Amino acid sequence: MLRFKLKYLLNNKQNRLILMLTVSVSLLIILIGLFSYREYRNALDTELNTPNIELLQINLDVTNRAFRESDNKAVDLSFHPVILKYINSASAENAGIAAEPQDYLTTLATEPDIHAISVIKFKDHSVISSGYGYKSSWDEAPEHAWTSWIEEIKEKPLLIKRRVYTGTDPQLSHTELLSLARPIVQEGEVTGAVLIDLDYDMLFSKMYSHLSSYQLVYDLEGDLIYPKLNLPFPLAEMNEMLKDIDVSPFAHVKIEGKAYMANQTFSNVTGWRLISLVPMEQLLKNVTTARNMMIMLSLISIAVGCCAIYYYNFAAFRPLKRINKLLAPDTAAAGHGNLYDLEPVIGKLVGDFQSKSLVAEWSLPELRSKYVNDLITRSIGTQEIQTKWEHYFADWQEGPFELLLISVDRHAQWAAAFMEEDQMLLKYAMNNIVLEYFEPFWRAVTTAPQKDSLAVLLQARTPEERDLQAEAIRLVSLLEEVLKISVSIGIGSTSAGIAQVAHSYNESMLALSCRLYEGYGLVHTYTETENQYTEGVGPSDDAWRQQVLQALKSSDAETGLEWVRRGAADTRKKGIQPQKVFRSINDLLEEMMSIAAAGSHPLPAELADYTWLQVTTMDLTELEDMLCRIVVHMANVLGAHRQSKEYLQVQNLIAYMESHLQENIGLQDIAAHINMGVSSVSTLFKEETGTTVYDYLTNLRIDKACELLLDSGLKIADIALQVGYQNENSFIRAFRKIKSTTPGKFRESNKYASEYADRPKPRHSGVSEDSE
Repeated sequence: MLRFKLKYLLNNKQNRLILMLTVSVSLLIILIGLFSYREYRNALDTELNTPNIELLQINLDVTNRAFRESDNKAVDLSFHPVILKYINSASAENAGIAAEPQDYLTTLATEPDIHAISVIKFKDHSVISSGYGYKSSWDEAPEHAWTSWIEEIKEKPLLIKRRVYTGTDPQLSHTELLSLARPIVQEGEVTGAVLIDLDYDMLFSKMYSHLSSYQLVYDLEGDLIYPKLNLPFPLAEMNEMLKDIDVSPFAHVKIEGKAYMANQTFSNVTGWRLISLVPMEQLLKNVTTARNMMIMLSLISIAVGCCAIYYYNFAAFRPLKRINKLLAPDTAAAGHGNLYDLEPVIGKLVGDFQSKSLVAEWSLPELRSKYVNDLITRSIGTQEIQTKWEHYFADWQEGPFELLLISVDRHAQWAAAFMEEDQMLLKYAMNNIVLEYFEPFWRAVTTAPQKDSLAVLLQARTPEERDLQAEAIRLVSLLEEVLKISVSIGIGSTSAGIAQVAHSYNESMLALSCRLYEGYGLVHTYTETENQYTEGVGPSDDAWRQQVLQALKSSDAETGLEWVRRGAADTRKKGIQPQKVFRSINDLLEEMMSIAAAGSHPLPAELADYTWLQVTTMDLTELEDMLCRIVVHMANVLGAHRQSKEYLQVQNLIAYMESHLQENIGLQDIAAHINMGVSSVSTLFKEETGTTVYDYLTNLRIDKACELLLDSGLKIADIALQVGYQNENSFIRAFRKIKSTTPGKFRESNKYASEYADRPKPRHSGVSEDSE
């Protein structure tokens, strides 16, 4: 089956063209990527190989030079008469003639990189050393670790061994040494050896290193000479690396799965092998990424080509194949059919379309409700308003429209009496009742812009004029009778077109806000209430709110209640616009909640789940009662807090700061005043006041400076000293940060109006503000 499908695909010219282009482009991309990678790697090898070989040769010359100097000394000693005299003497004469060779060895061992020079006699196993003198036996030498391999000198002209000092000198304990040995030959027989111990660290400290490469030194037996610590790789891996490069001067090797470029050279003096390893991972990272991206791009191009072939042969003809399959559902290869056979298929498609149309018709109320909600909240633009109006309201007229807003009275108390599911059920029932109530004479669409309200867009079905206010009054009674829900209704002015409905909605909200003064279960029209209330007579309208807060912070419940009642009475007397009253009460409640939150005080039940709707759905009498209950609760809570140890401590700190403003006090001094730690005082002060000690002290100083600027003729520098600033510029910067002006400009702008301006009050935060 697959073979026939492939044959069909390849017989199509378009398929062959797509396939040819896809394969050609992919191969070209892959070849470019591989060629670029190879050329870059070859160029990188050329650039790095030469400096690394030169570095190895430099290090080789350094080590050769150091060993050649020591080797020359060893060769000279092997022919020196004094040394030969000792070698040829009888065992009994060794002690007598050892002094002169020892002095000579001591003289030669003065160089800093030479630890000791020894002459070893094979005939009687005696030794003379510049470090410990003459010993008649090798085993008596304080340091004789060389005895295990010194005899190898009889077979080799030169020995170099890496070893650890094992003598008794504590200063040389565990010191790394490189021992160079030369034979003493007489008449073709090796009769002794000269041994020079070199300082390992001093020798290899002369080698030059490169930050991006590793330097390694191996001896003739393949043992690692350098480095001695912090080996870059496991020994097993390094041994495999030696086998890979063999005697080649340059090779690419892999150690622990990573690629390195290896260069090596051999010393003709010591026979050592010097190797440098340069990691290629970082050097080839970018070019490898580019190569992989090109390969990935070629794979993507192949995938795109395959998708194109698939789309051309399957997706483009899918409708026809689907129709054929529908015409012959039981046929394995539904590839034939005629137009006559399409009739039942088309009939089924038409039926499906009708079913979907019914679904769309059933969804129309929800679409209309969403449209009205977007319209009154101004969430859609003018063009979208008109487009959706034509689609969703084909059976409506262009205008006019009425809009009324139904709101549940005392929504917070009503919602608290029901579970959320029951609330939704009752609101659903109210929505149905409203639609059925208006259905005979009005076209109606409802939406819920807020939890407490139901907005109703209406259009009369007949031209005759209807009394909407009277019908709304009957609707209020009907909802009260059937659902036991008390509602108030606000009616906006008539809208000539659909675009003006949002304005009518705002008017209905203003009309509904008259519930504040007139009570519950009433219908309010905007035309009746448009000029009924005033905007207010000035800042004194909110003075009662500040007095209530001051009373709370002083825990004076009686004064707070008095100001609440006075504010409510003044509001009724002046007839202040309801929306302004709602905002004022909302601000007061939010400030109360802020005070409670700053001190972690419990909230009264009325504020436990506070929302804006709690205020806007109540009348003034109930709002007054609610505020009285909240004031009593908050005053009692704050009064209890004022007796707490933490509050008294913070007040003690504030009093200390106020009495020492002129001094250069800091957090350490303030904490010491109450014998507490700086961290504890900072935490306590922040919890009680909501601000830091530093900010509070700075505000006290600036407020005191404002008083002095207005009440005295002192210079700025003198005022700065009186409020604790030793530097006038520091004072000016702090003043500008808080007051947004300089002290001089502050004095200038207030000198003509000082008797009218309010005096600056100390900036306190949270419950710690005291109005005593």
